[in-house]
Amino acid sequence: MSPRRLLTLDASGFVFSLLGLALLSLVPELWLFFRNHEDLKFFAPIAYYECIVSFLLWIPALFLPRFWSRCWVIIVGSLSGLATLVVGFHAVSIGARWDVVAHAALLQTSPGEAWGYLRSFVSVGALLWAVALGAGFVVCVVINFRSPPPSRRFAFAGVALGLLVSAFGLHHAIRYGGWIFRTVPVSGGGTVQIIDTSINRFHPVTLLALTHYNYRVTHAYYLQAFHDAQSHLNQFKGAVTVPGAVSPRIVVVVIGESASRRHWSLYGYSRATTPRLEKLGAELVVFPDVISSSTGTLTELRSMWCTAIASLPVFPLFSAAGYTTHWFSAQYSQGANDVEAAALVQLCDERLFLNGTYDEALLPLVQHAVATPGKHVIFVNLFGSHVRYEDRYPRSFAVFRGEGEKGYRLATYDNSIRYTDHVLAEMIELLRQRSEPSCLLYLSDHSEDVYDSRPDEYLFRSDSVATDAMYEIPFVVWFSPEYRQTNASFVRLVTAARTRKYQTRALYQSLIDLVRLTHPIYDSRVSLFSPDYVERERRVGVMGRLYGASPLPP
Repeated sequence: MSPRRLLTLDASGFVFSLLGLALLSLVPELWLFFRNHEDLKFFAPIAYYECIVSFLLWIPALFLPRFWSRCWVIIVGSLSGLATLVVGFHAVSIGARWDVVAHAALLQTSPGEAWGYLRSFVSVGALLWAVALGAGFVVCVVINFRSPPPSRRFAFAGVALGLLVSAFGLHHAIRYGGWIFRTVPVSGGGTVQIIDTSINRFHPVTLLALTHYNYRVTHAYYLQAFHDAQSHLNQFKGAVTVPGAVSPRIVVVVIGESASRRHWSLYGYSRATTPRLEKLGAELVVFPDVISSSTGTLTELRSMWCTAIASLPVFPLFSAAGYTTHWFSAQYSQGANDVEAAALVQLCDERLFLNGTYDEALLPLVQHAVATPGKHVIFVNLFGSHVRYEDRYPRSFAVFRGEGEKGYRLATYDNSIRYTDHVLAEMIELLRQRSEPSCLLYLSDHSEDVYDSRPDEYLFRSDSVATDAMYEIPFVVWFSPEYRQTNASFVRLVTAARTRKYQTRALYQSLIDLVRLTHPIYDSRVSLFSPDYVERERRVGVMGRLYGASPLPP
């Protein structure tokens, strides 16, 4: 039988529509390949495995009866189109692959935060890209509907050829790809079983499905741990003041948002973004080489505060030692599915979320807490430099101006840093006026790459891109004169430790030191401020890249 009889013109429409649907799923990877100037050796196997997944997804359409074949094309085409649009829009707007941090942000972002993201990243070009991609899927499905399937003989020949081309990849994935499930550690020493997202699973459908599964597994683990918290609280008892030390009455821990130390003039940035902090001079201990563990806020909060006691946060330790613990946040309490952030801080004695106000609104809360008799550990979660940057500060702090998209974005980001400088200086002044032993620790949850790695490219933040700039955070400590007097030797240790290399994982160990307590879970080798501190390898991103080895080609 001639090839013309095997594949009529109408049947060619059926076949080419399936090829089109398969190739459209590759568009996000093609975009990242050209946008990020990726190595062909990295892109080629990803594209190869994506084609294999598409091939396997569309085989049933060739052999099912026509009605069920159309149903298959509609269902799989819709899922593939939706997954490609989600993954692709993330790639176009942020220049990064979809990962579990992005997935968590999608499911846990409040309406206010979501609107800020959309206003920051949606452009006419991105919308046109999404419309064109969606239209491509629709056109392919319509062509498939209007075309008869090819002959069984042709279908079998095509599948045989596809299996032959896919044979190496399937064999390699089965033999060398490792187990589908793998056990990974979580903050606090526990473990969960996730699905490995290696390069043979980067197809939009599999990537979205696997990241959702991994997110749900991790999310459920922490929710269960927080739900069972009461049965473990006794293990937090037993904290005592270090012999010869004086525990301060007030400890304030300020957790910034998306602040990059590359944009702090305190660290040498050209614009005067931190003038008030700089005036404090030797009152501040400035740490120049601290990085975060993740680019996701919730992931980072877990990493910093969850302990080896059933992966629970450290807050009950301070409560058991006689401190009242507070969590004051300018951010939103939860998004549509974000019950974990609220659960994470439920063990604090007082919790207040201001749901999107300017950070100055936190100052009266701190002032009231420090004026209340007793000892207090106060956690303050700023809105800081969260996108949209121009929404994070009053107009009176619009000090810097810029032309064009880059100039405007840089100016608004730097203005948000300057506003944080103001809020921190006010908080320090508030503590100074108390004339009692107190201290303040400030750090950001993570950073952002605002034209830092590439002068003409805004890379935002993503654990799949993982540039150094996305993790380089400011980290400063302020001690009141009374704290310095009563804990002089410890303050000298902290000052001497400022050049150490540190990653914020298990930050609670360092906080125990600042409060001048000790407890069975305290490990001096992990505390930044301890003379026993041991520097460890610092790895970042989903691939566990060694910090300092840039992932971007020139």
